[in-house]
Amino acid sequence: MSPLSIKFAVVFSVLVAYQSYAQQIYVQAEAKPLNRLLKNLHRNYGIQVSFNAQLLSKCLITVDRTFDSPSETLNYLTKECNCKYKKINGVFAILAVPQPPKKPIKARSFSYQGQIKDGTNSESLPFAAIQINHINLTTDVEGNFSYHSKDSVVRLTVSHLGYFTIDTLIAPCNRLRIDLRPSISELQEITVLSTKKLKIINTEQKTGLSKLNNTQTPFLPGSTNNSLFSFLRLQSGILASGEQTKDYILWGSYKGQTNILFDDITIFNTSSYNDQIGTINPLFIKDIEVLKGGYNVDVGDRVGGVVNITSKSGQIDTSLYQITGTQQLFNGYANIGLTQRSNLQIGGRLVFPNLLQISSQPLLEPFLLFGDITGKYSHRFDNGDDLSITMLGDLDYSDVRKEVQLDSQVINSLNFNQRRMSNLAGGSIKYAKRWLKAGVTTAKVIYSQFQSEYTTGLFIGDSTANVFSEKVTNGISELTIRANHRLPTFKYNSLSAGLYMVYNRSNIKHSLIKELASVAEHGVRFGLYLKDEISWSKFLVLRPGLRIDVPLQANARPFVQPRIEVLISPVPQWKINLAYGIYNQFITENALVDPFRNYTYHWSVTDDRLIPVPQAMHYVTGVSCQYRFWSCRLEGYYKALSNVFQFGRDETTGGLTTLIGEGASYGLDLKVAAHFKNQRIWAAYTLSKSDEKFETQLLNRAPHDQRHEFKIAGMFNVKSFFFSVNYVYGSGFPNTKNLTSQQNIKPYSRLDLGFLYKLEMDRLNIDFGLSLLNLLNTANVRYNNFVNFPDDTSEYLEGIPLTPTLFMNFRF
Repeated sequence: MSPLSIKFAVVFSVLVAYQSYAQQIYVQAEAKPLNRLLKNLHRNYGIQVSFNAQLLSKCLITVDRTFDSPSETLNYLTKECNCKYKKINGVFAILAVPQPPKKPIKARSFSYQGQIKDGTNSESLPFAAIQINHINLTTDVEGNFSYHSKDSVVRLTVSHLGYFTIDTLIAPCNRLRIDLRPSISELQEITVLSTKKLKIINTEQKTGLSKLNNTQTPFLPGSTNNSLFSFLRLQSGILASGEQTKDYILWGSYKGQTNILFDDITIFNTSSYNDQIGTINPLFIKDIEVLKGGYNVDVGDRVGGVVNITSKSGQIDTSLYQITGTQQLFNGYANIGLTQRSNLQIGGRLVFPNLLQISSQPLLEPFLLFGDITGKYSHRFDNGDDLSITMLGDLDYSDVRKEVQLDSQVINSLNFNQRRMSNLAGGSIKYAKRWLKAGVTTAKVIYSQFQSEYTTGLFIGDSTANVFSEKVTNGISELTIRANHRLPTFKYNSLSAGLYMVYNRSNIKHSLIKELASVAEHGVRFGLYLKDEISWSKFLVLRPGLRIDVPLQANARPFVQPRIEVLISPVPQWKINLAYGIYNQFITENALVDPFRNYTYHWSVTDDRLIPVPQAMHYVTGVSCQYRFWSCRLEGYYKALSNVFQFGRDETTGGLTTLIGEGASYGLDLKVAAHFKNQRIWAAYTLSKSDEKFETQLLNRAPHDQRHEFKIAGMFNVKSFFFSVNYVYGSGFPNTKNLTSQQNIKPYSRLDLGFLYKLEMDRLNIDFGLSLLNLLNTANVRYNNFVNFPDDTSEYLEGIPLTPTLFMNFRF
């Protein structure tokens, strides 16, 4: 072939190749995977492509179009599938376009906020037990709860002592209202659908708890005058023997070691000189929580137990009036609805001598006078916030006179005179702010003071010449500023915290002891607490807490008090509680012991120098059960107490001495309760031991040590008739003159009966009742109310004798 022919063939081949690329490309497909389209382009047009067949098979193309070049074709096809191409050495490589990382979609959280109320009178129900999707909660003092969840619908179960349980489904809402119906109704007939009745004592979710409320107390003997003592004395672990009504001994605590609160107001004395009349007006009591030990950091300010009393919220849509009268007491109560969101409650009592009291032996007959007034203002704002102001005050007077005949030619007789007077005053202002998604903040300002004066004289005949005279005055006051915040409960966590400042002041003047002639003390401390509730599962809940108190006195040190509770629920009906905690106390009711082992008490502020700060360690374990018609609770406890302080009187010099000691209380509590409809019965037994040791002394029995105490009570209802009976037996206290002896003074035994009839008319309800206290007229000894004399004789002040009480109650 000639050179010219060769040149022509090469040019022709180049032109043919160029023409193959320059020709138009036609693509037609309907829902065809891109990988198959690329294979057709290669086969029909010779386009070299490289691609991931698995990736491109997921992209379906629908097209009917002609393209001018391979590049134009691939531009179109790759954009349709969110890809790109790159030409490498004549090969079109199809690549996936890198996707920016997707922002995680935040799971939506739903808010459930509301309030638990009494469906009959709109009273808020404090400390109600709630379960949301197997997570256990407790409402605050106003019945509020707050819960956040990813679920748009949750199952809600609510229970409260004395009310029917409700079980329902709820949707997200910030203004939920859940109404419960009382299980004891004043109506003769009541129909309740889809509910289950609670037991008389709700085990709740707390260690060492007894929970009570006003749906039970009106039907117990003596509750008209002192419902607080009438009901507490029948619970396990609360000392009933000795009828210590001015304070409560919980699990072996000493006098002054039980923190008694009424709407957060410290009550330094719970009874009057007439020991059947309580300081707290029964018509104001709505709910009582008794924490005997092992409680957490958000409640209490003592080394013993806590009695937390909540008053009624009152009704805002109506005005109600109530009058109660017995042969020794008049009690009036008014609830006045002021606006659509506020109301005022006010009540007062006046007490006079009991004309029907029967004594088993001739005793000192005192002249007694008692009067008090209680008031509360409540307001709920449009946004759900709450404001409440509570105030109370009382005046108590006792005058005892006795003539003592003497076999003497010089002095024929001596007149003994004992006069006592005291007053209690207190108030609290509380504001609760409900945040939309941040929980509830509560701010409080609380004040309380107690002042007592005791005068004793021994006079010759009717003259004013005195053989002996003594005057003692004592006062204690407390001002508290507190702020608490409770975050909403989430699936596994519920956190709360608080800050507070406490100012205490005490004074004592003793006419015979020069060291106590005029002593005034004061103390300021700041504190904080942090508490968490961790729900590991529906079977296990941990509640760790930490409390720190920092007194501002010279050389003061911080007091760190860790506490923890463990709740185990192996099955829904049974619960196991474990608790441990350290507790401190910064005001004490110190004992003054004379050479004859007589005890008197006075309040003082601790300074961690002369008067040390008491400290206790609580160890509690318990098991409880709840079934439809019966419940049980068994708890064991051990309390180790240090820095127990006593004043003593030297027998020879009469000077004042101080003793610092330690003590321990341990025992078992058992309570079994059963109910059917409105009939209920329960029994309680306490096995306990309390020891103490002061400096060089041997280990002795504590003055309140009692080995056994048994209680049984029943309340029965047939239509409008109610009947109640209870019996208490105690094995007896030691003789304070010989605490090393295992012998006791006489055992305690008391049987009470109560009858009630309810008459309901159109706009007036009337209750007629009779209480028979100490029906068998047993001569019991009142704890810490006896006197030892130098000749080894003792004079005891007896407990309540046979006391019939007639009462009428009008509500309109």
